[in-house]
Amino acid sequence: MTDTAVREYVRAVLRQRLTEEEARRERIRSLEEAGHRFISGGQTSSGSDDVQTWAITDWRTGDLIVHGAGGIEAYDATAARLDPDGKWLHIDTVDEDGPEVEPAGIPASLADALHDWLGYSSTSDEDIAGFVGWSVEEVARHREEA
Repeated sequence: MTDTAVREYVRAVLRQRLTEEEARRERIRSLEEAGHRFISGGQTSSGSDDVQTWAITDWRTGDLIVHGAGGIEAYDATAARLDPDGKWLHIDTVDEDGPEVEPAGIPASLADALHDWLGYSSTSDEDIAGFVGWSVEEVARHREEA
C-alpha cells in the first residue's frame, strides 16, 4: 500500500460525493418544478410524561410549518390535513447513495476511516486539500450539500 493509493481513494470518494450531490440537486429541482415541497422535521422529544412532540419545517427556508404532540399518528394526520394533495416530500427521501468506491490497494478498514474523516465537520477543506493536492475551493465544491 502506498500513500498514492490512499490519496487516489480519497479523490475518488470526493468525486463520487460530488456526482451524487449533483444528482440529488437535480432530483430536488425536478420534483419542486413538478409542484412538490420539501419538508424536514419529525419527532422532537419524548417528554417526561411520555408525550411525543414533533415539528414539520420547510426544508428550503427552515420555517416552522406546524408542531404538535401525540406521536406519529398525530404527525401523519396533521401532515395529511395540511397536504391533502400529497405534494410534501421529506427531504430524507431524496438521498440515494450510489455504489461505494472500491478501496483498491488499501484495507477496507482504512477506507471506512477515510470516509469518517471526510464526513467529520471538524475536518477542514484545507486539511483535505493539503492531503489530496487539490485547491481548497475544489474540495469545498466536492463537499458542498444543497
